[in-house]
Amino acid sequence: MSVYVTVGSTGFDELVTAVCTRQFLQSLAARGFRQLCVQCGSSEDLFTPPSTESGAFGIAIESFDYTSSPQRFIEQADLVICHAGTGSILEALHSRKPTIVVVNHRLMDNHQSEIAQELSRRGYLVSTVVSGLADAVASGAYSKLIPYPNADPQPIGEILDEETLF
Repeated sequence: MSVYVTVGSTGFDELVTAVCTRQFLQSLAARGFRQLCVQCGSSEDLFTPPSTESGAFGIAIESFDYTSSPQRFIEQADLVICHAGTGSILEALHSRKPTIVVVNHRLMDNHQSEIAQELSRRGYLVSTVVSGLADAVASGAYSKLIPYPNADPQPIGEILDEETLF
């Protein structure tokens, strides 16, 4: 089984660092994952998985900075972990892949957190923060998600409308 992690078009230093930790790699291995592919964006210099530990967990690891075809990687994954950007969330949900969204609280406003939490409340994805990522994987809650309605932008549109009114 494989995991695709994406930070989108910029960078997310904390997320890239978190996927290199022993705790995260152990969580993946315990859930049966054997491949980890990480799109690092501008955070690529921070991608330093402990090679001896990743080998001990039996996880093949690859990374790259950007891709012009993220959908190809999403389609190949059994689990998608992404930052809370609306575009990345929608790409993962429309592919009907289990998705864990990691909110970047360092951004200026909290719209990403609000969108991720509401989609999580509705059962479409798991929302977490960087410090909770390994636990979110270990819990396996992503395997019990409701598929996002195909080609129906209404649920996320409603959330965006609600959030921009306040």
